Amino acid sequence: METSKCIKERRSINNYLDKDVPLRLILELLDAAHQAPSSGNIQNWRFIIVKNKKTREEIAECCLSQTWMCQAPVHIVICSDREHISSFYEKHKNTYSIQNCAMAAQNLMLKAHSIKLGTCFVAGFSKMTMKRILEIKEGSEPEGIITVGYPAEKPTSKRGLLENYTFFETYSNRRADKSLWPLNKKIKDLFSKFKKK
Repeated sequence: METSKCIKERRSINNYLDKDVPLRLILELLDAAHQAPSSGNIQNWRFIIVKNKKTREEIAECCLSQTWMCQAPVHIVICSDREHISSFYEKHKNTYSIQNCAMAAQNLMLKAHSIKLGTCFVAGFSKMTMKRILEIKEGSEPEGIITVGYPAEKPTSKRGLLENYTFFETYSNRRADKSLWPLNKKIKDLFSKFKKK
């Protein structure tokens, strides 16, 4: 799937078909996640594949009782080895840990969409409980859970106008060449020109 199309079409999926995801596809997702950039190429991410139904139910309960998560046949828990990263970046270990794992998560979710799998990133959970459920070692922190499965829904886009989120040179400065607006339309026009070539 073409990159721009994949980025624009990917949506968070909360409803999944009752269908298993083969391990080879899960490993493809993890390979994509592992290709993400990281601070100083530290690669502090660690991935836990969870397919056990009871464990997935415990994870969903730990995630503020988000029971819809149980529909997904796979949960991938992304952890950060903070002990490893702190030996290089003690002062910024928390920030870099989260940023690096977030980039890996985005790679994973885009790869999933490109092979017709649905995902949803979940970050609201009790870290202490998650560590207990998954026996996460001291010095490592769970950063997020990605539900994975075959989607049973097609959510629509709810994006605001790009110009409402774009500034020039300084925060809040929207003054720019007026011919740029609306940005969403200009970007669509640009993509259509590329497709014709």
